[in-house]
Amino acid sequence: MDVRRVAVAGTGMMGPGIAATFALAGKDVVIVSRSADGAAKGVAAARGLITALVENFLADPTGAKTAQTRLTPSTDPEGAAKGAQLFVESIAESLPVKQEYFERLDKAAPDTILCSNTSGISITEIAARCRKPERVFTTHFWNPPYLMPLVEVVVGQRSDIAIARQVVDLLKACGKVPVLVRKDVPGQLGNRIQHAMVRECMHIVADGIASAEDVDLAVKAGVGLRFPVYGVFEHADLVGLELVKAVQDYVVPDLSTVQGASPVHNEKIARGETGAKAGKGFLDWPPGKAEQVRARRDAFLMEFLRLERAGKFK
Repeated sequence: MDVRRVAVAGTGMMGPGIAATFALAGKDVVIVSRSADGAAKGVAAARGLITALVENFLADPTGAKTAQTRLTPSTDPEGAAKGAQLFVESIAESLPVKQEYFERLDKAAPDTILCSNTSGISITEIAARCRKPERVFTTHFWNPPYLMPLVEVVVGQRSDIAIARQVVDLLKACGKVPVLVRKDVPGQLGNRIQHAMVRECMHIVADGIASAEDVDLAVKAGVGLRFPVYGVFEHADLVGLELVKAVQDYVVPDLSTVQGASPVHNEKIARGETGAKAGKGFLDWPPGKAEQVRARRDAFLMEFLRLERAGKFK
């Protein structure tokens, strides 16, 4: 796959970070927005992320300076798609909006590979109105996309698996850690794993087993601390499948089987306790705390990436 030019639609939480990733990998990148001002802000945001990587010793200054010149704005998605070999959409998380958008791109640029950054909508449904659905995939970058290595490449029912593997290879060449999701299922891969854990955490709090604060501590200081270098199946094989079976036979029958969001989750929403934006969710969020947590997250990710690139986890 010869990808020289990439178009990225969306200038909110995800688009600029995705664009920065491709620019740093040597691709010319067009950032598409509905307005000229929005597109210009997207380019500025992507350049700012590249600068942040340089400041944290995660990008070569000379290469980063060149990467910043590869970013250009556009308000013309069809034109951007025609001029690119790969188009990554990161607009509103709405099936009708995405279907209409992909239908337009498919008509304008039938040879361009079209990808959605959706975190949950079926890529089969997104591509339903496309004439060439075999060239449509999900590429779900995890937030923040300029730092998180994982990208889930999801194959729809009519997607071409051979092209999907080429997209995986492209993302590897861009420094990402792509995984191929061979079935288009709700939650893809990462969110299925994550929300299985979220459901049990909600149940633990609702049942009075532990507080939300202590659940978070148990995750951060326990299982979450080893996951970056010690996967689920590595753990199972290393401790022995007999032991894992014994624990599962004892514990799994007692785990939550609630279908949908937990009642305690719904109760919080009904009381207006919707999280950081409201000042209260399962935890208290005084002014400034959300920014502190995000900064702590990003600092940890940058330190992890520095250690990984230095070969500390090999």
